[in-house]
Amino acid sequence: MLSPSRSSAQAILKTVVTTASTVIQENASTSVEHKEELNDADDSEPLKKKFKDDSETEVESSLATTTTTHVRQRLPKKRKACVSFGYCGAGYFGLQRNAKDKVHRTIEDELVEAFVKVGAIPQAHADDMSKMAFQRAARTDKGVSAVANLVSLKLVPMDNLTKLVNEQLPKQIRMFGVKRVAASFNSKNSCDARTYIYILPTYAFCPVEEITKESYRVTPEVLQLAKDVASEYLGSHNFHNFTSGKKFTDPSARRHILTINIADPYIREDVEFTTITIKGQSFMLHQIRKMISLIIAIVRGIASRDTIQRAYNADKIDIPKAPPLGLVLQKLHYDRYDKKFGSDGQHDALTWNEVENEVNNFKEETIIPHIVKREIADKSMFKWLAFLPCHHFDQLLPFYPPGAYTGVGRGLYLLQQQQGKSAKLDEEEDEDNGVEE
Repeated sequence: MLSPSRSSAQAILKTVVTTASTVIQENASTSVEHKEELNDADDSEPLKKKFKDDSETEVESSLATTTTTHVRQRLPKKRKACVSFGYCGAGYFGLQRNAKDKVHRTIEDELVEAFVKVGAIPQAHADDMSKMAFQRAARTDKGVSAVANLVSLKLVPMDNLTKLVNEQLPKQIRMFGVKRVAASFNSKNSCDARTYIYILPTYAFCPVEEITKESYRVTPEVLQLAKDVASEYLGSHNFHNFTSGKKFTDPSARRHILTINIADPYIREDVEFTTITIKGQSFMLHQIRKMISLIIAIVRGIASRDTIQRAYNADKIDIPKAPPLGLVLQKLHYDRYDKKFGSDGQHDALTWNEVENEVNNFKEETIIPHIVKREIADKSMFKWLAFLPCHHFDQLLPFYPPGAYTGVGRGLYLLQQQQGKSAKLDEEEDEDNGVEE
């Protein structure tokens, strides 16, 4: 006979087993019903994966693990494109960006940051521009402006991209448009030619025997002389004397000038100005500023008429740089690209005729007024002309030290050699001799 305590324990155990069996049966029934409901709700779709329409998010679900969801974000697909934009270079350290330099602000800093803000490129690509195949068509120096420059890069296609980017840019930088280009397109290498303009007051042509004043008005004879001198740049020549660090034997020093024109004078703020337009296949560092400088020196009577032809030869010639203020990148030419891809039905010609009015308005309302205002206020050309006679525009002797290349410096150097003194010019002498470069 079982004891009361043992009988009670068996009764409890029997109750637990019965309850557990009931729960298991109910769970199995619920699972079957749930499975049938799923099949009824979506009997035409597979149960392994489901995708949301027009979404960048992929969701994976499984009956075995209904409580676990894996989400993977897909990066937006980028396309090769080119962007046309213009800028006034005042206050910026040139066009080219240096991502590691956070102090010297450039035009590309503003442009790239605007693309990031609107979502056209990710921040990771902004920090490493090679990831977005970034290439500029023409690099401009500190203070130099551009009516229409161009960069090529990979961008996320977006509606109203131009409007969105301009909302993030300062007023002195404007984006004019974006176009899809061929995958092989390179804004620099695909460019056939570049057109620059140089805006200068006509008193820069005042003959040296006359007193240079802002009230000077160029005569037809002097203007024609300037045009004749400028025409000597046309064609292919060795421009090693019009840049820095290029030897006469360097093949890259040979450049081709297609056209050069000097416009009729016009009056702005009671000062007479003219515009020199130069179109060439490509230009070297400081080349245009030195070309303008030599035109001015010959017209004023400081340099001899044959200086340009002598500059094409092997001898090093003393040619200073004209002030950077008046130099502006006017236009880029992609004739070969347009002929091959411009009418293929997938790409547009890079002529930008559809935004021509907007580009011209930016030039007339932002760039030219800035140059005129700065020239009148700072008198950069007037001050530069005062030191122009210090340059002799003659052959540079290889044993001259730095600072002895200007007219006065050259004479001082020769005098020191005769007296047996050191050839090195100290900083005070360099400043007194008006050396600006």
